[in-house]
Amino acid sequence: MERSFVIPSVFEENSTEFHKVAENFVDGIKIIDFNGKDYLVGNLALREGDSPHKLINSSVNEIDYQLIATTGLLVASMGRYSRLIVTSGFPFTTYQSYKKDSERYLLNRFEVSFDSRTFGGTRVERSSFQVDNIDIMTEVDGCVKALREGVTQEKNNFFVACLGYGTFEIAQSMPKGLVQRTTDSTKGLHYAVNIVENALKKEYYLNLITEQQLERAFQRGLIVLDRKRINLKDLRSNALKSYYNEVVSPAIKRKITDEDYTNTERMYLVGGGAMYPEIIDLFKNEFGSFLDVVVYPEPYLCAGRGYCLQSIARSKMSSDYGNLENTAYVGLDIGNSNTVVYVSTPDTGTGREGSERLDSVQM
Repeated sequence: MERSFVIPSVFEENSTEFHKVAENFVDGIKIIDFNGKDYLVGNLALREGDSPHKLINSSVNEIDYQLIATTGLLVASMGRYSRLIVTSGFPFTTYQSYKKDSERYLLNRFEVSFDSRTFGGTRVERSSFQVDNIDIMTEVDGCVKALREGVTQEKNNFFVACLGYGTFEIAQSMPKGLVQRTTDSTKGLHYAVNIVENALKKEYYLNLITEQQLERAFQRGLIVLDRKRINLKDLRSNALKSYYNEVVSPAIKRKITDEDYTNTERMYLVGGGAMYPEIIDLFKNEFGSFLDVVVYPEPYLCAGRGYCLQSIARSKMSSDYGNLENTAYVGLDIGNSNTVVYVSTPDTGTGREGSERLDSVQM
């Protein structure tokens, strides 16, 4: 069985007692006594917090990473699984410097307290679980694994364009591996969000809105300022065009040569940015005449799904695979906009039970 959960990558310190303000745990996450403080995380932080936030590409040694990662593992345990086999990842820009620290942090036993009263419970509860095995990959490698070994089962050469909030990454994949010369990592969609923010500042006081709150408004295409509903769709469209022309297209031109196109006929778009029709159209306008531009189904899940497949693949090397009690195989994609927790539990079957999914970008 597989399940996926999407949690906004935001948090805020908060000691208020909340009672039944969410329908379920994922929408009502309040972590108790994390390094001596209580935090709202994800949707609850966005709804009840004043300044929900997270640093872009935060270090493993910062609370941003540690709190979101621990919350993701807690969600993966689903209150049932005390042993986790985990794969996570980083963009090329931070992979080498963060890999070892991430392994050290995640390969541990966790004792996490959370307030169940936020979603109808009666008390603070405590969950214990152990990460038995950890692997760290690049985000591109995770996406390639999902494309080659997941439902797509891609067998040929292809380009993968990872459109994340913190980074944009490009690479060419062949069956034998990535062509390292073609890999690049540069600014993500926050570049476009900053363009919209600067445009709004010319006419409105943004009332100390955090970058993450503004990014949610960017997704919705709507923001309310000074009690006025402001349609952001035109601003967003222009910002995405500027982002593509100034960041994305030049990055691809720097790394991908004409010779690379001769042996490759397909480009996959993955990541949250692939949910914007404007971005898809820009890719198709530039590459559609000689490449098949394909948007991966549920593109924001791609890296998490690939990480989960890696957790299963590593476990299959052991004769205990599928026989370990209370074990879940986890892909943990800690993004700058959303964190995806992709969980497989082979002890209960292979069907897809369901997912808590990200809302579509509103057009």
